[in-house]
Amino acid sequence: MRGKRKSIDNHDYARAINGCGQHSQKQLCCSDNFYRVGGAMGYLGSKAASGAYQAIIANMPAHDLYIEAFLGTGAIFNKKPQAMHSIGLELDEITLSEFRPCYPIELHNQDALHFLTTFEFENAANTFIYADPPYLAETRTSSKRYRKELTTEQHIQLLTQLKHLSERGVKIMISGYPSTLYDSLLTDWRTYEFNVMTRGGVRREKLWMNYTADSAHWSTYAGVNFTDRQRIKRKAERWAKNYQALEPKERLAVLAAMLEVE
Repeated sequence: MRGKRKSIDNHDYARAINGCGQHSQKQLCCSDNFYRVGGAMGYLGSKAASGAYQAIIANMPAHDLYIEAFLGTGAIFNKKPQAMHSIGLELDEITLSEFRPCYPIELHNQDALHFLTTFEFENAANTFIYADPPYLAETRTSSKRYRKELTTEQHIQLLTQLKHLSERGVKIMISGYPSTLYDSLLTDWRTYEFNVMTRGGVRREKLWMNYTADSAHWSTYAGVNFTDRQRIKRKAERWAKNYQALEPKERLAVLAAMLEVE
């Protein structure tokens, strides 16, 4: 699981670390075509599929430092709001070389477990780790494999280290297919399940989180599915329009009342 432990620092990756730079964000970083044609959607375990990234981002807590272990194609990183500082970990050098970030990010072509074991979490309370390890073999319906796999023992080692970081106050989210192994090791963690559309049909994904539901920070993808997200979006727009139509004194009174709501 160790593999090559080096940070990306050559000229090709310097541009990636600094975000889109002089290139068009639409063309280089956030092109819809990239996620549909041979890009993220073609990557085993990609979270670019409809229903996946929305559910994941909607359940993320507030944070200053964002660490994405098993970065893959970076679908989640490119969809989520920018953090003050972001770190991406990806052991597969080929996958990492194809990553096109929308925001500045510190990239490491390094084993995730080794990084999480040796990194100094000086501001643990404001750190959030999102880990999307390769699916456990027994949970898969496809015969496809990652270039960099994890054994069952390595999954256990990863979860053990994440539990250690949880005790230090780091907020953590793990995603994968429903797993009895994960459930048995993360007994006191909150879970959330949702459906995603894959090339093989609808699959059930699961999140394991060590923080409470009221820690969710962003409203962008609020809702349990597309229909619910649209309902919430329309409701928010309607309320905003009604609020905008109020007289200044009425706005102040309404805002004061809302701030008193627990």
